[in-house]
Amino acid sequence: MQLLLSSYGFFDYKEYIDYHGEDYFSLAHIILMIIATILLISLTILLRKTKEKNVKIFLKVVSVLMICLEVLKISWETYYDIKLGHGFNYGGLLPLYTCSMFMYVLPFAAFAKNEKIQNVAYAFLTTISIFGGLTNFYLLQILHFYPLFTYATFASIFYHFMMSFTGLFLLATKTYTLKLKDIVVGWIPVLIFSLIVLPISYYLQSKGYYPDYMLIMHGNGAPLLPKMSSFFINHNLQLVYSIIVIVGYMLISLLIVSIYKLIMLLFKKKKLVSN
Repeated sequence: MQLLLSSYGFFDYKEYIDYHGEDYFSLAHIILMIIATILLISLTILLRKTKEKNVKIFLKVVSVLMICLEVLKISWETYYDIKLGHGFNYGGLLPLYTCSMFMYVLPFAAFAKNEKIQNVAYAFLTTISIFGGLTNFYLLQILHFYPLFTYATFASIFYHFMMSFTGLFLLATKTYTLKLKDIVVGWIPVLIFSLIVLPISYYLQSKGYYPDYMLIMHGNGAPLLPKMSSFFINHNLQLVYSIIVIVGYMLISLLIVSIYKLIMLLFKKKKLVSN
């Protein structure tokens, strides 16, 4: 209904839309979150007995699909940026975000023959990737730039939904079982990726861009991080802030592993009581 009554089209670029973030946590946004949450939980439960062979097929299909959709989205936005004379958006459109790691790590889970490499991918997908998908789904940052019923928003919703679902699916099917060591193992891809993102971000900043890939420059959109980054920047310690954020991602894997272990413990107790 909102789209039918609006003055913009589904595929319109943000600069063609008179919008100022009104849909962020609007009633429509909240309803969509509720529906998606029900769908996420339902699919995880219904598909928990999926055979290993079909899980592998799912991973392979999704790994290719996510990359294709990301290329399509970047190409779509770049077309308008160039058309409007802005040029390529190096400061915000490069796929160097923490969530971008989902499409980079997923192929290792789907196609890697080396079990150790595959397990590192699994550990990331079932910890930091789940958290990133959920937080970016509920705190939908794209709604600060695009209305809810637009291509850009739906692309973001689908991407982050798949991030969360893929990790939960791997856990529910017991394709992967989280262990305490995965607090560190799940963080390894973040460390490797940050070694690429960090120098690129500082180079772009030196050229006058305002990058915030992986939140390692300014922490925009995250609680507390913008104030924290301002403090370090004001004391000429931005690199220290960047390192703290990179190491801090390990807290996310700690949180997810702890929740997983607690849930498994509760199920075990419930099973003992029923017996």
